[in-house]
Amino acid sequence: MILTRALTSFSRMPRLVALAMFFSAAVLAAGPAAHAALINYGDFPVPAAGITFQQVTESSGTDPVPLYGPPTPFVVGLDFDPTSFVSSATNGAADITDGQLNFGVQGQVGPLGSVGISNLQLFESGDYNLAGIGGPATSVSASAIIQVTVTQVNGVNVVPFNLPPSNASVGFNLVANPGLSQPWSLGTGINIALPAGQVATHIEVAINNSLLSISQPGTIAFIAKKDFRVTLIPTNGGGLPEPGTFVLTALGSMIALVYRRTRG
Repeated sequence: MILTRALTSFSRMPRLVALAMFFSAAVLAAGPAAHAALINYGDFPVPAAGITFQQVTESSGTDPVPLYGPPTPFVVGLDFDPTSFVSSATNGAADITDGQLNFGVQGQVGPLGSVGISNLQLFESGDYNLAGIGGPATSVSASAIIQVTVTQVNGVNVVPFNLPPSNASVGFNLVANPGLSQPWSLGTGINIALPAGQVATHIEVAINNSLLSISQPGTIAFIAKKDFRVTLIPTNGGGLPEPGTFVLTALGSMIALVYRRTRG
């Protein structure tokens, strides 16, 4: 987590430009070795919804894990209670904490039908501190992006295809939003809508989260993630087609082509 850079020159730039430059430098500074940190929490069935979260794994390019911590399944999702997902900076330093969640979601499949996934949403919240004597360059922010790959439709493996990603972010600065233990939250989601008669019965999900804190001399900036939830909306699919290599490949290619054309 402790990745610091002096921001004397940044204070003379527009804030968005400074943030972009710092983020790029932080990612490069993390280096390939930092990405080795990884924890696999295993599978989490959610029988009431007819789905199973598979191989829930967290990793980080900036910090030791865990950041999210082990999840707790509920009726249609997973709930995380992070205790160490924080970013903190003081006296002209800056810090970025980046965490990633990866998992698969499998819907129940049977001869009479299947359970698909029609929507995936995330919600996260926490608090932040901004204090001292400084300007808007002393700031904190949180961001999240979801990426979904569909690998199975109506119980049949298909050529994997990616859905458009979804992202959200929030930010606060010392001038406009000063204070201690101030709340923040954000949410975003992906609609997993396929052509009529088709439902996604298996997806692969990657969620990237970042917390960023930037301080000036004589100031502090701190932000923490304290709640993180992934929620799914299941849907019932139709009967299962006959298996076969040609059928699987053709079906996947056709769905991917139709989906891209409808998205435009």
